[in-house]
Amino acid sequence: MTDTTTTLAAAEATTPARPRIPRWMPLAGAAAAVAIAAAIVAPLALGGTQPTVEQLAAPEGGGLASGSCLALDAATIAAQEQAFAATVLEVGDDTVLLEVTDVFAGEVADRVEVTQVDAVSSDFSDVPFEVGADYLVGALDGTITGCGVSGADSPELRAFYDEAFGG
Repeated sequence: MTDTTTTLAAAEATTPARPRIPRWMPLAGAAAAVAIAAAIVAPLALGGTQPTVEQLAAPEGGGLASGSCLALDAATIAAQEQAFAATVLEVGDDTVLLEVTDVFAGEVADRVEVTQVDAVSSDFSDVPFEVGADYLVGALDGTITGCGVSGADSPELRAFYDEAFGG
């Protein structure tokens, strides 16, 4: 007869023991997963980031009432500190909210708030904004430039902006 007890004991002694996972490790992993999910889901649930809004003033005493507008050219448009394309989102009693769709020059917020032109007292050198319409806007020192620099996004005005900014 053979003795098998020593053979089994020797085989068990050579099998490496499995390392033990600390009890806190699964809890830490679950907490990390919850934190990552919250970082992704929270901004989506709260509506994402809010657009930045900038205010520009209407031209003061410019245009036809103070003399006359010069002929529009690309150099005049290129001299603007801010130049952008925008779509009108809202028109209130005195204000207009524009959503910027393209920036040609300067730093411009996601949305721009401007004063609506009074059609009765206007000298027609400023821009009357209409909801849903697209505009090209130039500004200097935080004030919209009238006299044709800012206006409805027409092929003629767009050609000046393209020439001025290499579009």
